Amino acid sequence: MIYITGDCHSDFHRFSRTIFPEQREMTKSDYVIICGDFGGVWDYHGENEREKNLLDWLEQKPYTTLFVSGNHENFDRLSEYPEEKWHGGCVHKIRPSVLHLMRGEIYEIEGKSFFAFGGARSHDIRDGILDPVKDKEKIKEWSENYDKLFRINQRTWWKQEEATEEEMEYGRKKLKEHGNRVDYIISHCGPQDAL
Repeated sequence: MIYITGDCHSDFHRFSRTIFPEQREMTKSDYVIICGDFGGVWDYHGENEREKNLLDWLEQKPYTTLFVSGNHENFDRLSEYPEEKWHGGCVHKIRPSVLHLMRGEIYEIEGKSFFAFGGARSHDIRDGILDPVKDKEKIKEWSENYDKLFRINQRTWWKQEEATEEEMEYGRKKLKEHGNRVDYIISHCGPQDAL
């Protein structure tokens, strides 16, 4: 069985047994796919106690949690997790059954093919991307102004949120190897020209 959901931003309460009772019948061979903005790997200092508890809680679920990146992810930290082959594609192994599906990879799951291509352009940066050192005063001032939409470089925003040309070319290559046919595309945001 495969379930698909959207943005979590590290709020995983939707996976409680009360809200998601279907999990009582699930095993690690069943999957929940999060379409970006997972948020379970976020703190730029490293895995803090809250993150550890949340990730361990997901690991203890009877199913396997899969996710593609969104625009609100800590890409520096995601890339530090071990990379492994899984169901035909590469993943970052956050926990044994909490896996980051990497851009441009194709996975075979329950007899279906899934092309993963996470990431997106942030919409909440209208007022800028601030430097954590040079813009310290501005960050403090703007943090108290709810009209300001900004992010902090390498703290709450990473340039890797948007796919590079190399990543797009890699995805095209993988699709071509697969006959340009997959059953499903897992993404955070569709391309603007497809809307």
